[in-house]
Amino acid sequence: MARKSIELNEKQERMYNVLSQQISKVARHNRQGSYGTKKGYAEKVNKFCRFLSKEFAVQKFANISNKHLAGYVKHEQGRGISNKTLKTELSAIRFFHDKVDRPRHVLETENKLLGAERLKSSGENKAWNQQEIDRFHEVCPKFGNERMASVAKLARNEGLRIHETLRIDRNVAEKALKTGEIKIKGKGGKVRCVPISRESADMLKEVMKNVERGDKLFVREGEKTHLVIKQCQNFINRHRDKFQDENRAERIAAGEKLKENVTFHGLRHAYAQDRYDEAKEQNINDGNARLVVSRLLGHERDEVTRIYTTN
Repeated sequence: MARKSIELNEKQERMYNVLSQQISKVARHNRQGSYGTKKGYAEKVNKFCRFLSKEFAVQKFANISNKHLAGYVKHEQGRGISNKTLKTELSAIRFFHDKVDRPRHVLETENKLLGAERLKSSGENKAWNQQEIDRFHEVCPKFGNERMASVAKLARNEGLRIHETLRIDRNVAEKALKTGEIKIKGKGGKVRCVPISRESADMLKEVMKNVERGDKLFVREGEKTHLVIKQCQNFINRHRDKFQDENRAERIAAGEKLKENVTFHGLRHAYAQDRYDEAKEQNINDGNARLVVSRLLGHERDEVTRIYTTN
């Protein structure tokens, strides 16, 4: 069954026709490959050109850049197109791009655009299992570190990075309790809103009782945030033997692709895997399931989300 073509308005259709004529000209002068290969490549490139006309208003194929390819990859993965199929489409685009006169940009390889090189070297499952999480929350109060338990709870339940949890102030927490979503400022100043769990909401209510309006929840007056981050990491390293699965080494020896030791960031991985599994249970296809997780994590690149959902 043929996939539905990208719909264009009248103006976009005119731009697409201009690009299509350029592709036809390249195809006529091309002597490489069999007739079937050339025909298939031209069809794939014309599909890409429809996307360019709709999303970027590109009118000259020689001007395409990695930005356009990355946008196309994201669009197609959101539709559930496999990386194997995308790799073929990107090859066709590069093939035609190599034959146009005076291209403006050098295009990345298919593997780099799809994140395959990074994925190949990052196949470990870094997520904490539920037993490790439960044990950790028993360890924290034993050593007088309720703050560590609270920070870990947000990382696990809402998928936050450690610096994102420590950035939260009372105002942000109050709004989260009213709206049911916590507003997070992540890497590069990118803002996202994440649904907040009942467990985390109850925890925030308790923490807020001892925090003045405008103050941060987990960084006390006079403390440096980067030092608190280090304290959290050190706490995990120092007490890992008390909560980490004692069978982890045996499981790795048996062939499971697990990270040797859990780290704070593994809590975010556990969150990502849960959200991914929930999406799949709702019969959302693989590409869209990763897109759901990507938005919650504050990422735009599919290859990064794939690393988080490795299990």
